[in-house]
Order: sequence, then C-alpha cells, then structure tokens
Amino acid sequence: MNHTIITNDMGTTKSIIANTMAKILFIDDDTNTLSLMEQIALILGHQAILCPAAKDAMRMALETLPDLIMLDINMQELNGFDVVKHLRNNEITLKTPIIILSASEPDFETEKAIAVGADGFIPKPLTIRDLETVIAKFNI
Repeated sequence: MNHTIITNDMGTTKSIIANTMAKILFIDDDTNTLSLMEQIALILGHQAILCPAAKDAMRMALETLPDLIMLDINMQELNGFDVVKHLRNNEITLKTPIIILSASEPDFETEKAIAVGADGFIPKPLTIRDLETVIAKFNI
C-alpha cells in the first residue's frame, strides 16, 4: 500500500492509503500453471510477471523488482528451494516475500520451505482466495 497526498481547491492536503497493483513474479516450468496464476492475478487487479525457467528467476527478480514471488518446487533446472536460497542471498531480493507453491505434501514441504527462507507454502492449485490472503498478509 502507498500513501497518496490529495490537495483540494482550498489548499488543504490529506494523506490517504491507496491500494496499488502488486507486481507478482510467478516462477513455474508448467506454462498451463503459469497461465492460471496470471489469470488469478489479473482478476484481482495485479500485474503478473511470468518466469517459465527456474534458471532465469534471479535475473527476472532483479530486473522487475516484484512485490511478491511465488514459485513451484519441482522444476527442471533448479528446484524451488534452490531458487529461494539464491533469492535470499541477494541484498535486493532478501526481503521480498516468497511463497512456495506445490502439489507435494504440505506438512513436510512447509517446514522445508521456511527452513530455506521462504515466507510460506501454499498447496497447488493457487486460488483467488489464496492470493488474496497472501497479499493481505504481506500488506502488498
């Protein structure tokens, strides 16, 4: 959320909190899943940045500076845990919220996701409610 300053004709100003569109980087090597995640983000009025290759995740995160990163665990070049470690080792992406998405076992994967530096785990498929909850949690 951003603060917006509004000035009326009389010169009086006030600060209001305005919801702004979140920039969300989705990382998944399944293009159908990326398409679904993009549609969910767009329905909620947010910008989706799609990364279909884990090897490109760090570059895309640094180029786009997303407000939130959501990624799959099981990808071809690197797994999601490795991507999280890379993102957490960079000063620019160190504090960006990262959520792992996977169809894997939630109990075990949640612990592992948190251990490598992710901020949470959501079982696939991503839903509108899931994304709304994450955005509200991180005040994006």
